[in-house]
Amino acid sequence: MAFNPKSYFSNYFKKKKPLSIFFDAVFVVIILLLLIPGTRKETAAFFIRWTSFSASSLDEDEQYFVSEQTLQWQLYRLNGDRISFQELNEKPVFLNLWATWCPPCIAELPGIEELHDQFGDNVSFILVSNEDPETVVSFAAKHGYESLPFYYSNYSPSDFSTQSIPATFVLSKEGRVMLNKKGAARWNSDKTKKLLDELIK
Repeated sequence: MAFNPKSYFSNYFKKKKPLSIFFDAVFVVIILLLLIPGTRKETAAFFIRWTSFSASSLDEDEQYFVSEQTLQWQLYRLNGDRISFQELNEKPVFLNLWATWCPPCIAELPGIEELHDQFGDNVSFILVSNEDPETVVSFAAKHGYESLPFYYSNYSPSDFSTQSIPATFVLSKEGRVMLNKKGAARWNSDKTKKLLDELIK
């Protein structure tokens, strides 16, 4: 029997309840947004953001101090200025390895921005990408993240090695890694804020 669209949709609307029709329509819209290249990244980031949980600190026996080599890690601000990780580690550090093409990374940024607004005077926020600085500058301008401290580096030291991004590390000002999270997290959580408050004190 040939498919009859008119008959199909007529039966569909007769059998379905209004709420069920609504959720079906939302599902179809979501699928379309994920299929369209121009909206795919932002749509995926939106759902990752709303399904992410806060990260937990490492147990005391899992915490570690970064090496002297890591302290000498050279980072570049987007204007080309070079600075060593050691200079930034004079305060507690919130280090995030990310990229503009990565939906989970994009999903985290609003929470990181909120955290930076609250703790930026007392914590060194370091958002590192290995992409061309021009790409990051363009992304930040487009999405309103110009206030976030972005850096460039074409590698990360072994203390921060990861096979995937985003990857986030929170360190004390003595260089002790207190938190190590691979994957997206909700960073503007009470749990993270409590940890930063303790490190500042």
